[in-house]
Amino acid sequence: MFHCHLHLGTSSWSSPDWVGPFYPPGTPPERFIEHYATRYDTVEVDATYYRMPTRANVEAWRSRTPEGFTFAVKTPGVITHEKALVDVADDMARFLEVITGLGSRLGPVLLQFPYFNKQAFASAAPFLERLDAFLGTLPREIRFAVEVRNKAWV
Repeated sequence: MFHCHLHLGTSSWSSPDWVGPFYPPGTPPERFIEHYATRYDTVEVDATYYRMPTRANVEAWRSRTPEGFTFAVKTPGVITHEKALVDVADDMARFLEVITGLGSRLGPVLLQFPYFNKQAFASAAPFLERLDAFLGTLPREIRFAVEVRNKAWV
């Protein structure tokens, strides 16, 4: 028999617009994740796409959520978009070192790629070769998810 555990969450927890409709009035931003974790058991951390998280960020996320909560963490855009996996070993190692501070709360690490035009990659093949080589360097004990935005490549 196939068994599936489904997680339900959102792509962030930090929207001030949620105060009132979701967060109780007066909830300070640093307490958002605590309240969020009472309703959902997972969240995608979109903020890590825009900047490398600090150890203090990660420790705060971990300490403010219960055991069993899962963070799906987006890889920084400098790795996936700006450098498109070229010369990113140090950046990726630093990122993984920091986010593994989530411990058992670390879910999949999302490698989200932009739409690549023909100037970036003439076809899917060169990108997939680069991706395959990159994936071979990643630690097996961490789960990764890949999102490619070129519909013709899927």
